[in-house]
Amino acid sequence: MRADVIAVDGACAVEPALAHALADELVGLTGLLADLAFDLAGNPDTLRHHMHSLQGVDRITQAQLAIAELLRASTPVERRLEAVTLEELGANLRESFDRYRRDGVPIGPDIDDTA
Repeated sequence: MRADVIAVDGACAVEPALAHALADELVGLTGLLADLAFDLAGNPDTLRHHMHSLQGVDRITQAQLAIAELLRASTPVERRLEAVTLEELGANLRESFDRYRRDGVPIGPDIDDTA
């Protein structure tokens, strides 16, 4: 088994250190995106013309923070998914999770880290 993968109940899971590093990056990117939305919303004309898009940016930032929390949590997956407060995100994640558990995950090429 590769060193960056941990077996949990017969399944592969991302190493906790990588999950936390990914979560940190999501939070950092979320801050940049939120700052951009704030700057854009500060212009009344931009706000008026792009309100719907700016609301979409807000939803993305909330989703990114929720995903970061999922990556950092150590509770069982079912409890993690139940804790997602964004209803649509929680439902989508639950549906995908159930599908991948049932049908298996797609297998892609490993990243060649020797290059």
